[in-house]
Amino acid sequence: MKYILIFMIQFYAFSADPYVLRDYEKNIKNINSVKSVVKKYKKDNLLTNLRGFVSCCRPSRMVGTKSHDKAATWIVDRLKKIDPNGLVIVDEFSPDIEHAKSIYREDFQREIAKNYPNTSPVYKKWNNFTNSMVSKLDKLKSVKGKNIIWEKKGSLSPDEVIILGAHYDTISYDKENLVIDYEATQPGADNNGTGVAALLSLIEILAEINTPKTVRVVFLDYQEFSSLGSRAYVKKYKESLKNDKFAGFVNLLMLGHDTKRNDKKSKTNNFKVYTRKKSDPLYGLDSKLAKKLVSAGDRTLSGMRFKIDPNGFNRSDHVSFWDEGLPAIIFTQNWEDDPNPKNHTSNDFVETINFRSLEKAFRFISGSIIAWTYDII
Repeated sequence: MKYILIFMIQFYAFSADPYVLRDYEKNIKNINSVKSVVKKYKKDNLLTNLRGFVSCCRPSRMVGTKSHDKAATWIVDRLKKIDPNGLVIVDEFSPDIEHAKSIYREDFQREIAKNYPNTSPVYKKWNNFTNSMVSKLDKLKSVKGKNIIWEKKGSLSPDEVIILGAHYDTISYDKENLVIDYEATQPGADNNGTGVAALLSLIEILAEINTPKTVRVVFLDYQEFSSLGSRAYVKKYKESLKNDKFAGFVNLLMLGHDTKRNDKKSKTNNFKVYTRKKSDPLYGLDSKLAKKLVSAGDRTLSGMRFKIDPNGFNRSDHVSFWDEGLPAIIFTQNWEDDPNPKNHTSNDFVETINFRSLEKAFRFISGSIIAWTYDII
């Protein structure tokens, strides 16, 4: 049985059919061309990327573990196989541990300590969480992170750049007391294997077409610890990003959970694009990018809805771009009506994912990015 399992893992990792376009398909002319190249990408290849990534790095991709290191290596190897002559950079960084610790402590004081007595179960639970995260961060002071960058330079307007990102690390908590569960397996299929798989599959398409503008993809580390990977990335490159031709950052997070039974509105295919709040002076930067991409996605694929929601969703890597006044949005599940209860647990494995919705989300987002690079908006 053990050898059968190993064979199946290897099969999923290497059985994808190459995505190849004819020369006349590589130059996009209109929205129908966008639809064509996206439709030609096989669903099985998307799932192969997902299964291969999740299988590579068991039992956990938590920062500081050996399997976390394997995850970075696997992504680099996969990128080189997809695009042998492409630009791939492993951007190592020293995480700002003290910043993350201060964030957790400040959040606790603002959200919990001021609103609950220290005898309250809520106070105790979130105090456990804060102490657990700070303790773990102290152990990570010497553990460097790795952001992995792939880039396709624009052929006509290389200075016009859009950045896509997805984090690849995991963490698991004891749901009763919110303490990090070091012993738990952390397959992280939805969080965030789906984001990683969607980007790898999009890269397979982008590597084949001619892109007038530059598309940069970053697989981000340390997200589960106050998004320290994206913080390091923005800090390093912020001067080059603060120009009129940077379109913005698009974060992909948890694209595989979609139910009708547990959805508050009993709907499927209703995902979200979150932006800053309307009251934020920089809301317009996010809104402009979100409207362009959602409009293009709607024209590329019917039957999938990404609703733009300006609620200031502040739980992932796009926040690092917000902190520097840069446009950023996040494509993700519907956190208000249909959140994934398996998030940050050992039950977040591939078989629990809604493959149909993941495929639709991938095709929607792929169409929107391709349309952006050709100004088919």
